[in-house]
Amino acid sequence: MSEPAFNTRTDEKQIHAGVRAELYLCLGQAFMPPVRPGTREALARDLAADLDELLPEQQTGRKLTDALASVKDDEALLRTYSRLFLVPPYPAPLNAGLYIDSTIMGPSVVEMERFYQRHGLARDMSFRDTPDHLALQLQFLALLLGSAAQAASEAHTRHALQEARDFLNRFLRPWPNIWVRKLDEACNSTPECHAYAMLGRLVRDALDEDARWLQHQVPAPGPTEDGVETPTTTSPAQTGDHQTECGRCGKPFVPSKELAGMLSALQEQGLDTEHLTVCVECRTPAMGLNPLSADFKETGRHGGQKR
Repeated sequence: MSEPAFNTRTDEKQIHAGVRAELYLCLGQAFMPPVRPGTREALARDLAADLDELLPEQQTGRKLTDALASVKDDEALLRTYSRLFLVPPYPAPLNAGLYIDSTIMGPSVVEMERFYQRHGLARDMSFRDTPDHLALQLQFLALLLGSAAQAASEAHTRHALQEARDFLNRFLRPWPNIWVRKLDEACNSTPECHAYAMLGRLVRDALDEDARWLQHQVPAPGPTEDGVETPTTTSPAQTGDHQTECGRCGKPFVPSKELAGMLSALQEQGLDTEHLTVCVECRTPAMGLNPLSADFKETGRHGGQKR
């Protein structure tokens, strides 16, 4: 087994956070578009080996290898990925905003981008998808958990875990159940899809498990009966009552109710809100993010492909 990728101290929280960070880095890479040569082999060999190390009791790696047996080469893998996630009418898109806001580049994506920026991630025009892509979300969650694993003090560990809890509850809890159901339906009669369906269920189950673990470590207000903060509703966002001016194009627009509340709270504290006052027309798919290079050491895990 390879050396630990994180400086695991005796704190059990940090050990767990480090292992889960590696898991989400691997899963994030697995859901990047498989455009590089050798990706199919990397998933079947390298990612499978990593999953068996990270989840030794579940035999996940063997199951992934078996599921990929029906995908004969890189071209077949890319066709499968495109049919599921890219080419309309794609049955199971990977963009959280389509489930949370019922639209592309809705208010939750603006909020998500602000979350990224707070941790030193900027836009990257070379990334050809929106900031709410599942691969980016999982890698960002890995960054937060990895920061907790390497924190030098209990206070810093706790803060990083709180950030991970809030990001997971706000952006990764509301939609995977719906997504996995769509993915299973799409893959029901197509063996080539089974690997992505299996990975999708793994993502959903890991997020559910860590939502509960984080709630236990750093409790948030408003828990449900199972101790996990209630996920945000997936109904379309409501709008506020007043117009504001777009910080990019200067045109007036009515922000969502959620965004209006954020703007009001920031303005009351005397903070700049220009980064949030962005109309729908200016939130183009070119926003993207810089490649998520975590603030912790390289994991050494393969996870499929490098970006």
